[in-house]
Amino acid sequence: MSVDRAVARLERLLQEERIFLLRGDLQRLGPLVPRKEKLLRALMTGQDDRPGIARLRALSERNQTLLQAAQRGIGAARTRLDQIARGTPVGTYSRTGEKTQIARPVQTLQRRA
Repeated sequence: MSVDRAVARLERLLQEERIFLLRGDLQRLGPLVPRKEKLLRALMTGQDDRPGIARLRALSERNQTLLQAAQRGIGAARTRLDQIARGTPVGTYSRTGEKTQIARPVQTLQRRA
C-alpha cells in the first residue's frame, strides 16, 4: 500500500473515530484499533510524506483531546454514582431555578410478630 493511500485511509479512520467519540459511542472504538495498527505499519514502511503525517498528527491530537474528555466524564459519573450509593444527597434544580436537595429515602426495618 502506498504512503498516500495509507494516509488517506488513516485520515478517514480518525474522522470515523471522532464521530464515535462525539456521539459517546465508545464501544465502537475497539474494532478500530487493528485497522489503525495496520495503517500505521504501512506508513512506517513507506517513504516520508510530511504533509500527510502532519495532518494525521493534528487529527490524532484532536481525537486524543476527545478521548481524555470522555475518560474524565466517565470518571465523574462513576464518582457521582458512588456518592449516591453512599447516601450523599442529590442536588437538582426546580422549574424556577432554585437548587433543591433530594434526600435518599430512609429505609427502616419493621419487625412483625
